[in-house]
Amino acid sequence: MRRNAHRVQKGDGFTIAELLIAMALSVIVMGAIYNVFISSNRSFHTQDRVADAQQRVRTGLVFMARDIRMAGFDPTRSAGAGVEAATATKLRFTADMNRVNGIEDTNRERITYEYDAANNRLLQFLYEGTGSETSQTMIDSVNTMSFTYLDPDDNTIAAPVAAAELGNIKTVVVSLSVRGTDVQGNVFTRNLDSRIICRNLNL
Repeated sequence: MRRNAHRVQKGDGFTIAELLIAMALSVIVMGAIYNVFISSNRSFHTQDRVADAQQRVRTGLVFMARDIRMAGFDPTRSAGAGVEAATATKLRFTADMNRVNGIEDTNRERITYEYDAANNRLLQFLYEGTGSETSQTMIDSVNTMSFTYLDPDDNTIAAPVAAAELGNIKTVVVSLSVRGTDVQGNVFTRNLDSRIICRNLNL
């Protein structure tokens, strides 16, 4: 009886080898869980930054398209509205905004969009070259931006567009790329193109 009791008591414990194996397995499992957590966390923050870059591109193009589409708006044919300057990185145009949906918006009758490559940003100027000129940054961290101009037959007009050719512009294609960095410092870019038909030009 005593021998049996002794055997039961001896079998109730864990050997050092068993404890070491259990600890090693625990470390491996915890390490795997930690790696999955770190990877998921990085992926979440990277996707958040990517989404921000995409949103900046999309928002910038929406605002540009809204304004460019109005280039040459001149319901009374008396304001001489149209494109004033068109290069690969700059577009300036006018529109008679006194009668848009019954709302007068004379502050936006001469608009310029220009890519500032030195500071990686897209600028918007109102009344560029006049005493009323104002400017603001529309998008920052811009990687590249370019304008392409098409005539009514979709033929490309060489930029910078000569003064005699400005009246032939019907469509403006904007190519915009912004950059960002993920949580590990890796640089990524997001690109978007927009084809904008200037409905008030070449009528």
